[in-house]
Amino acid sequence: MYNSQEDFRKDAQSCGSNYYSDESLQQQKISVAYTIYQKARQGSILGFSVVGRWKFKNEIENILLTSDESFPSIDEPMKNNLLTIDEDFTKESGCILNSENWTLIANDAWLIGGIHANTDFHFASPLRWSNLWDNDRKRMSITAREIIGITSFGYKIIKPNPKLEAVALCVDNKKAMSTSLVKYKDKIEIFQEYKALQVFFKSLPSNVTE
Repeated sequence: MYNSQEDFRKDAQSCGSNYYSDESLQQQKISVAYTIYQKARQGSILGFSVVGRWKFKNEIENILLTSDESFPSIDEPMKNNLLTIDEDFTKESGCILNSENWTLIANDAWLIGGIHANTDFHFASPLRWSNLWDNDRKRMSITAREIIGITSFGYKIIKPNPKLEAVALCVDNKKAMSTSLVKYKDKIEIFQEYKALQVFFKSLPSNVTE
């Protein structure tokens, strides 16, 4: 658990710029990420967080498309219903991360904060291979990173109702509380290549994957 921004910053910087290859390690972005971590650690007002893909109109226009059967995803109606979380402490913390200052480290901070809070995670997108591997960019998706983090640190994924979404529940609080940016990075690097990620995907319970 992080009790100071300095400890958070040290771990962030030790992960290095090869791992955080975007703007994550800029001081202002680290501050944003730490604030998101603090809010996520307090839990969401609905008692759970939502993990899933976002489908945009195109790479230029930042317009979310509505979720449908062909691509179940996080969309505007879901954000409005389940509310969002960002770095603004004057706002309540909803279920979906939605920051204008989003970076990889902000996403990691949100996930780790939720894990430290023993938050339940609901999956807005099916746990299928195409949602874990970005074939266009030849790399794992953000959703894959999140699933690796969740399952590596004390959570079990179940599907209470075959017709509804998969849910991750904390079953090992000690393991959950041990999560850090560095430990999360170590897990991601194990599975970041195509074949390794396939092995990880096949290790997930068959009743929760598609």
